This record gives sequence, structure tokens and C-alpha cells, in this order.
Amino acid sequence: MSEHTLTHVDAPAHMSVGKEYINEIPLEKLIGPVVVLDVKRKAEMVQEYGISITDLFDWERRFGRIPDGAAVIMNSGWDRRHPHPYAVFNTRNISNLETYRVPSWTFEAADWLLTNRRVIAIGVDSPSVDFYTGETLPVHRRIFRDSVIALEGVANLDSLPLHGATIYIPALKLYKGSGTPTRIFATFPKCRSFLHKLKK
Repeated sequence: MSEHTLTHVDAPAHMSVGKEYINEIPLEKLIGPVVVLDVKRKAEMVQEYGISITDLFDWERRFGRIPDGAAVIMNSGWDRRHPHPYAVFNTRNISNLETYRVPSWTFEAADWLLTNRRVIAIGVDSPSVDFYTGETLPVHRRIFRDSVIALEGVANLDSLPLHGATIYIPALKLYKGSGTPTRIFATFPKCRSFLHKLKK
């Protein structure tokens, strides 16, 4: 079975020797508050938009400090491109990774977040937390250095509030797995104003 396809988890062992395989990640690192960074408008203007430190500061100005144990996920609206592979990877040559053009995280934002906040996961609704501009994949390596997981291809983020929800990441315990597909879900208290927004 392919470990890294559609909505999935990257375990730290994916690229870091001596780090946790997917079956070694404790349950408490698969449940927590979820922070949604809504950058849909920015991604419409710049398809390779990168989450910046400013995006993190903007979220904290609105909602307060990113909570400990949070999963911080980019919502660029990219999940609407599924299930069409040319649209998902934004290329006409899906056999060449270097032609992929998708929104993701900048190294600076990931590094700031991991240095200054205690998070369990960094995620995206696009195929990768890194830009496809080479083989170094610095964001992946920075995340895994701190034994934090990566969530890729996360869907339906428009159904969540930007704060106040709890995320559940039921990862398959594949022995010595570097990752696994997963059906991520979240719960949050009912809110009349939010339900009214969804109806619109």
C-alpha cells in the first residue's frame, strides 16, 4: 500500500534517521486543538503561496497564542482541485516532481513555529508541506527534527472554524511505516454564527 497518497501523515522517520516510525507515534500526538490558517485569497493570487511568519502573527492577533499541542494547518482552498491530478499538482507533467507548483509552508514560518510554540503537527491541503524546488525538502526535515508529524492533502477545512476545534488523526499503525493514509476528522462546539456562515 502506498503510504504517501491523498490525505496522509508523514512520520518523522520518513526523512530522519533514528526518528519515530508511524507505529511509534503516541496517541497523544494524534489528538489536539487545530489552528486553521485561511490563505485562500492569497493562494488565488500566488499559486505557490508560502505560509509566512506574518500569517502566524495575524492568527495570534485574532485568536491569541497558538495553543500547546496544536496541529497548525494551511487552508489554501487547494482541496477543491481533487480528484484531478493535473489540477492537484498544478502541472501537465505529473511524472516530474520539479514541475509541481502548489502552495505550501516557507521554511522560516515552520522554523519560527517549531522554535516558539509546542505543536504536534504542521499541515497543508495541498500535496506537500514543502515546495517542489529540489530534493532537500527543508520544511520536512525541520519538522521531523523535532519529532513533529506532517499532514498533507487535508480536505474540507472550510467546514472548520479557524480556532476552537479538536483534530483527530487516526493513523494506521503500519510497522516501520514512514507514513500512512488517514481519515482526519475534527469536532467543535455548535455555534449559531458559524452554522449561519456555512448555510451561506
